[in-house]
Amino acid sequence: MGLGHWVVPPALLPENSRGPFPAKVVQIKSLQQLEMTYQINGEGADLDPKGVFIIDKSSGWISVTQSLDREKKASYRLTVHAKGTSMNVEEKPLEIFINVIDQNDNRPEFTQNPFNGSVTEAAGRGDVFMQVTATDADDPNTYNAEVWFSIISQDPPVPKMFGINNKTGEIFVQETGFDKEICSKYTLTIQAADLQGQGMSTIGSAIITITDSNDNAPQFEKSSYTVSVPEHKVGAVVARLPVTDEDEPGSPAWSTKYRIISGDENEFFNVSTGPSQLEGIITIVKPLDLEKNKQFVLSVIVENDDPFVGALPTATTTVTVNMKRYIRMPIFGNENYRMGEVTWLQLRQIRLSYLVPNGFTEDSSCTPGFDLEEFIFKVHRDHLPKGKQIGRVVFNNCDGRTRALFQSADKRFAVRTDGIVTLKRQVTLYEHHKMFAIHAWDSSGKKHTVSVRVVESPSDGLVLTFPKSAKRQKREWVTPDSSFPENSRGPFPAQVVQIKSDFVKETPMTYTITGEGVDVDPKGIFTIDQQGWIYVIQALDREKKASYKLTAHAKGTYMNVEEKPRELVINVIDQNDNRPEFVQNPFNGNVPEAAKNGDVFMQVTATDADDPKTYNAEVWYSIVSQDPPVPKPMMFGINEITGGIYVKEASLDRLVCSKYTLTIQAADLQGTGMSSTGSAVITVTDSNNNAPQFEKPSYTVSVPENKVGVVVARLPVTDEDEVGSPAWSTKYRIISGDKNGFFNVSTGPSQLEGIITTVKPLDFEKTRQYFLSVIVENDEPFVGALHTATTTVTVNVQDVNEPPEFIPKEKTISVAEDIPVGSDLVTFTATDPDTAKTQIITYKISSDPQNWLSITETGLVKVIKEMDREALVNKDGKYKVIVLAMDDEKPPATGTGTLVIDLQDVNDNRPYIVEKSFKTCNRDSTPVLLSIMDKDGDPFGPPFRVVPVGDTGKNWSATMNETSTGVFISMITKLDQDDYHLILNVYDKDGNAQDCTVKASVCDCAGDAVQCNEKLVAGMPLFGVLGILGGILALLLLVLLLLMFMRRSGKKEEPLLPDDDVRDTIYYYDEEGGGEDDQDFDLSVLHRGLDNRPDVFRNDVAPTFLPAPMYRPRPANPEEIGTFIDDNLKAADTDPTAPPYDSLLVFDYEGGGSEAGSLSSLNSDSSGPDQDYDFLHEWGPRFRKLADMYGGGED
Repeated sequence: MGLGHWVVPPALLPENSRGPFPAKVVQIKSLQQLEMTYQINGEGADLDPKGVFIIDKSSGWISVTQSLDREKKASYRLTVHAKGTSMNVEEKPLEIFINVIDQNDNRPEFTQNPFNGSVTEAAGRGDVFMQVTATDADDPNTYNAEVWFSIISQDPPVPKMFGINNKTGEIFVQETGFDKEICSKYTLTIQAADLQGQGMSTIGSAIITITDSNDNAPQFEKSSYTVSVPEHKVGAVVARLPVTDEDEPGSPAWSTKYRIISGDENEFFNVSTGPSQLEGIITIVKPLDLEKNKQFVLSVIVENDDPFVGALPTATTTVTVNMKRYIRMPIFGNENYRMGEVTWLQLRQIRLSYLVPNGFTEDSSCTPGFDLEEFIFKVHRDHLPKGKQIGRVVFNNCDGRTRALFQSADKRFAVRTDGIVTLKRQVTLYEHHKMFAIHAWDSSGKKHTVSVRVVESPSDGLVLTFPKSAKRQKREWVTPDSSFPENSRGPFPAQVVQIKSDFVKETPMTYTITGEGVDVDPKGIFTIDQQGWIYVIQALDREKKASYKLTAHAKGTYMNVEEKPRELVINVIDQNDNRPEFVQNPFNGNVPEAAKNGDVFMQVTATDADDPKTYNAEVWYSIVSQDPPVPKPMMFGINEITGGIYVKEASLDRLVCSKYTLTIQAADLQGTGMSSTGSAVITVTDSNNNAPQFEKPSYTVSVPENKVGVVVARLPVTDEDEVGSPAWSTKYRIISGDKNGFFNVSTGPSQLEGIITTVKPLDFEKTRQYFLSVIVENDEPFVGALHTATTTVTVNVQDVNEPPEFIPKEKTISVAEDIPVGSDLVTFTATDPDTAKTQIITYKISSDPQNWLSITETGLVKVIKEMDREALVNKDGKYKVIVLAMDDEKPPATGTGTLVIDLQDVNDNRPYIVEKSFKTCNRDSTPVLLSIMDKDGDPFGPPFRVVPVGDTGKNWSATMNETSTGVFISMITKLDQDDYHLILNVYDKDGNAQDCTVKASVCDCAGDAVQCNEKLVAGMPLFGVLGILGGILALLLLVLLLLMFMRRSGKKEEPLLPDDDVRDTIYYYDEEGGGEDDQDFDLSVLHRGLDNRPDVFRNDVAPTFLPAPMYRPRPANPEEIGTFIDDNLKAADTDPTAPPYDSLLVFDYEGGGSEAGSLSSLNSDSSGPDQDYDFLHEWGPRFRKLADMYGGGED
């Protein structure tokens, strides 16, 4: 496999790096299997500027020792040497170029300041009348040097009369209506900013004078002129054409310009404005030839620099130019020519010296000669091949011809008539440069000589590898990551780096790349050609992505060869394309008027999105302006690095100025780069020169004991400082009289009041009086020596009735749970803290959940009911009783104590088997495990023991499990399918036992899949019989429902007796309250309002306001038929919608305020108020209405 290697451009280093230094740049490494020693020389090493680059002798790493400046030196050329440390082995020197990448560290500079211009009153919208220009020292191939212009302000400001072309700097009229009498001059503040107007900026000014409009056309003094001139005289003055103009002298409407409008088709003449601005001067710019033209008739027009206002006649004049001949004898120079050595150029000089006299060039404004004093041609290598074009020299002969005859002093170089310099044969530059001279002769025969210097300059495609020697040695670059600057202007695609495989010597290779910027987002940024050059196809942005990781691949195009993939990292070099941004705007701060010089009272901060490792993101601060500028224009200063604002002049006076606004600039590149402005609003606060004073020097108060948080006293104060300021608001301290911290003093809501409160209970019996000394201060320290006010507060403690105290408040005793009823447990008493009083304490049990205890008036606790440890919810055996102690005050004070009884367990519970039944197969079944429980705890619980009793032991065996907390029951003999009741005697650890009965359902099956077969009834399974019975019952139910439906849908039956049936012994009453027929009652009064009732309920109308119950549907399982019938019978019994309906039978509606007389004949002894109808509520929903009517009490 071949040895793949880099073919890379020069190393790239950004200028203005912040280090740390030395910083590694690139590594040179020889693959000799020997210890090598490396060294460098050249620019930046042992040539000026010396010491910029160093090399590690052992590793070959080249490092830069300081920050670089592209404007001082844009590239460095070094030579690296590698020699064997202990053997006589040496590599051929390797040349390295290090290019300095430009940073935007130069702000634009106006070419002058101010710029002056003028515009006429009649100027139209869009008229361009002047231009401002600025330069930038940064790299012109980057946006760092692309300057755009903008107008910041106009004075006077209204209206905005002018605009500016942001690219060219041309200022134009934006609004018409200039009036010189109102405003004759405008001053524009112009900003020139690089990065297309977004970068570093400079401020300049343009002063614009408003001039009169051009309402007078200039006039020639004469309408025609006739002159004579000799032929071949270039630069000679043909004629002077004076004019007059009545406009304002010196204005653009007064100054003139001239044009030849006819008679000079071949452009032999030129007309220009003379120094007086009122004269046109015609001169010859090409040699005239009498043989071709004997006379020229020129028509010349005159105009002003400003356009005319309105239609004005333009003045013209005619100039007749007559030619005259001038003959001179040949003049030979001092040169001696030998036969065979005279060149064609020398012969032409001889001819010209005969035709053109020497004195003719004295008055010419054009001087023949080379354009430059020295031509510098840059080449990319020392060895130049034959035929290579290295540059072009330019010679001006002042005769309009673009070609001339040249001669090179170095015979290895040839110069064509168009000035192109080529090589006649191969040339090797000595010490990387070559100097020689080139001669040329003008039309007068004068010899001109210029110096030409050929220098070697690195190119973008330089191969950084050790040159091959006769003896093949393996060597390689060990390179850092590749770099490419952001915001490049292109053109794109632009070369970044080249990959080359040594296989290319044997077969063409195909190169591809993958990774970030190719097929991984962001895609499509890099491409590669078949020469291995990697290109970037668009401008990069470091703030979006700072580096790209690629993988390069090389495969044979026609042969099956392939290089191992190589990883490449392309770092994006930061450019200063982000201006600082303040984190807030405005910033607000306060400064006391008594602040001293240097006192820092606030800080402003700004961030920059550029690379924090460069000066591009190093933000410095400065104060641009202060408003108002009183009493001094710079009352404040700012720390340029931290942004801390401090007092610079200690003469602040809140009465003179209470607020300042500072315009702050934040600029990167340590304050010289791109900038942003923000504001800081500073409020001058009142200094604390007045101490607060208590309104009274002393206070006497009374406070009840045992109360926490009670207000003891309020201490009002006064303060003459500014209301609401820190010098006015107060704070308080108790400086004496409260050693144990019973009191606290805080500031009240008004800020001018101290409030003393209790924070611990006061005890009358211990301390009956306190003397507190309280001091008042401001939140802000005093200015100068001020007297601090104090007051004395005498606190008298009031005695209150305190409840008795149990000591301890919770008492624990331990007794056995089977202590006999009537036993004394403990005496639980309390003491009265009111030592000054004699009080009797009585006791009462407040909480006894199981009602086990009682307490005497002396505090003796006795057992009144058997206690059971196992009855407690809390299984830890602790039983809590709340005891109250009450004194005999009115109202009495009550204290609370807790008695905790730790009940010790006794063996008063027998063990039992948890499971009451189990199922098992009568063949090959595994033993069944039954659990055993005992409510008693250790040591009265496990291990348990189980003994079968009676016949149980014949058919069943009992075996304890490993923990003796369960028993395995197994069948000894095979039993028929049936239910068996096992009697098992269960013993605990202490021998306490009882018999437990367990139902064992034996099924005719095998193993652990227990399944009992159905029993046959009359040859049928039980479920089949139940299914038949269920079907019969369902059929009967359907018949019953059908009969009920037919009854509801039948016709209404006639009453029991017809209406016209009259009998002597039977009375038919249709309404309630009708009475006997022998009494003459007016029953019509009972019907009042009856017709207005919305409904009259009858016993044949189903009620609609009561819900019907849900009947259960017929089950699919025959085994559930019995449950189905029972459930639906219960539902039918409670169904209020089933017939006969419990409808309300309205016999007569008496209404309110009946006019009928007394119905005393209807009274009954059993209907008195003593009758109890509450039993109606127990009769179910059918009697609910009746129960509501009679069982509802007085209502």
